[in-house]
Amino acid sequence: MKKLETQVVVIGGGATGTAVLRDLAMRGIKAILFERGNLASGTSGNFHGLLHSGARYAVKDPPAAEECIVENRILRQIAPHAIEDTGGFFVALTDEDEEYLPRLVEGCRRVGIPVEVISGSEALREEPALSPKVRQAVVVPDGSVDSWPLCLGNVNSAKEYGAQVFLYTLVTEILREGDRVVGVRAVDQTSGEEYIVRADYVVNATGPWAGKTASLAGIRLVMALDYGTMVVLDHRPVRRVINRCRPPSDGDIIVPVGTTIVLGTTSVPIQDPDDFCIQEWEIDLLLDECTQMVPLIEEMRIQRYYAAVRPLYEPPQKGEEGERREVSRAFYVLDHEQLDGVGGIITITGGKLTTCRLMAEKTVDLVCAKMGITVPCRTHLEPLPST
Repeated sequence: MKKLETQVVVIGGGATGTAVLRDLAMRGIKAILFERGNLASGTSGNFHGLLHSGARYAVKDPPAAEECIVENRILRQIAPHAIEDTGGFFVALTDEDEEYLPRLVEGCRRVGIPVEVISGSEALREEPALSPKVRQAVVVPDGSVDSWPLCLGNVNSAKEYGAQVFLYTLVTEILREGDRVVGVRAVDQTSGEEYIVRADYVVNATGPWAGKTASLAGIRLVMALDYGTMVVLDHRPVRRVINRCRPPSDGDIIVPVGTTIVLGTTSVPIQDPDDFCIQEWEIDLLLDECTQMVPLIEEMRIQRYYAAVRPLYEPPQKGEEGERREVSRAFYVLDHEQLDGVGGIITITGGKLTTCRLMAEKTVDLVCAKMGITVPCRTHLEPLPST
């Protein structure tokens, strides 16, 4: 058994966890990250690839929308190698879509998302594969982002500042002494080697698994989980991200990723992030809905389909659990010393890949405040190493 000491242990090797590790290291804090699989092997590596402009949330969740557009711009500056600047359309095909369009435009402008409304004929000139039924389109700064170079860039940057990373190493126990967390126990799933790591703080950045991870410290954290299914087709008939001009719903987005397109997504409530199964009706629904926007989809071949669990969290004070699509896509930094009387542990949950850097900044701000460290965040200023 190896015994290690550090200042902060980060659990979770997705976009948020690796961004937290980088921010800690850049502020001069000794940190170690544990991930039970490979980098981005959870939600970060299985989402639809959208770099959010924030337009999707502008009507019902303005704070989340504002975070998205700010971080969209920052990620383009610090991680251009991970992003394709596709642009995006919200297309109106029906009376209902056109009724929603002014609300979308107003919501975007209110939070600083640049938009332009174009005619259906102009949209078709730009994207000939769109349905001829398109009446209008709202142009937004969506993009496509590859989570792998983003996570790997975070890790490589963190290592340059002295951080350590242990992949395929499962945290099996969060160590407590009385009402304070003092470290973790972990096991390498390839060699069987065990680690005991003493730390001043543990950051739980495990996304949908945040509740399970918190339970290792005897903390009850209830997540409002659901999963979304996505379908990958065999070529790319559109250059831009194509969204349906309506409130967020199933089958309302097409994301170009490399030489393919990803159709998304569904929203199915679940209890356990390790226990769900893609259902046939989801595939049919995604094909039907997205074919309405791009008719050529009907003739295309499915390459594969996959699903990811959303790390949704709804603060308990909001009362009864609502529809999953109604739960805010904002993120939450949970100070368990304040919430549960257990010091030395912080959970970061909610949010989206687009906001991972900001999520990390706010998490590390809290760690620094507790440790008496006044070094400011610089992750928005220094580009990630290209991978």
